Amino acid sequence: MNKNLLVDDDRELTSLLKELLEMEGFNVLVAHDGEQALELLDDSIDLLLLDVMMPKKNGIDTLK
Repeated sequence: MNKNLLVDDDRELTSLLKELLEMEGFNVLVAHDGEQALELLDDSIDLLLLDVMMPKKNGIDTLK
């Protein structure tokens, strides 16, 4: 099964997107800032959905 990482500081949005994606059969991990995303990110992640403007570490810096 694929593993997806959703990263956004908007907790309501991530909750809604996680629920919708899981209803379609996706396995979704959620992080609320770039630092948390880096802790969860590994080679088993198939898709990264990343917000650009976040606290602590923005999406651009996280992606680098």
